[in-house]
Amino acid sequence: MFKEKPATLRSAKAYDLLRHDLIEGTLKPGTKLIIADLCERYGLGAMPLREALNRLSAEQFVEKHDQRGFTVPPLQADLFLEIQNARIVIESSALRESVTAHHRDWEDRLVLAFHHLAKASHSAPDYLHSDDWSHAHGVFHKSLISGCENQWLLTFSDLLFKQSARYRARRRQIDAMGPGKDSLVEEHRQIMEAATQGDADLAEERLITHYRRSVETVLGQPVSLCLSPLRFSRMEEKSSENGPPAKLKGQGAHQALRHEVTKRHGTKS
Repeated sequence: MFKEKPATLRSAKAYDLLRHDLIEGTLKPGTKLIIADLCERYGLGAMPLREALNRLSAEQFVEKHDQRGFTVPPLQADLFLEIQNARIVIESSALRESVTAHHRDWEDRLVLAFHHLAKASHSAPDYLHSDDWSHAHGVFHKSLISGCENQWLLTFSDLLFKQSARYRARRRQIDAMGPGKDSLVEEHRQIMEAATQGDADLAEERLITHYRRSVETVLGQPVSLCLSPLRFSRMEEKSSENGPPAKLKGQGAHQALRHEVTKRHGTKS
């Protein structure tokens, strides 16, 4: 049987440890990543840590500066909006394909993924900080669109999910300190139920609403949903020439979004 070389295993370990601490915010934005300090922190040699940092730089989890090493990139509101705007376009399409095809194995995967997500929420009072929740959450979102047969949509969706990791961790940190965590499982339940019931419009509506809540929690301000092109925008931004944004705040949020989804796809509510 083929066995990985010790050097490869050390590089993989360095990557996993660094990526975890970057996502969870243990390594704060703006921190200079000094190799000697990281060697002491993780008990690893300089070589595997440099390899891990180069890999993380290629994935945009750290910033590489010529002759000046690596730093933890800042959390940027505009970048998060770009990521989430790409996600709602790509994942909406992948979700609709999955719901329309409605294969039995897709539905089974989705229901099981939600079961594990709900179970993870009962693992501890601070479950949002647990690896069980983080893993189950990723599996749920992957399962949700796994019925899509367009591999490009799935590939880009996976890339964007990884790029949003630090911002998801920020939402978890905020929700863990307030009432927000009480709604997280229910948000996912509602998405799952709409999808398994074959209602593509409602499933898309609920997925976009879920992402809107993440954006608003991290940014600390309400956002609008603009229809053409489909995107979130800050409330103070000017409306597009194609029409005013659909405001999704407070009472009537679901109805407003359902109207926009229906308008886009020409289906009945």
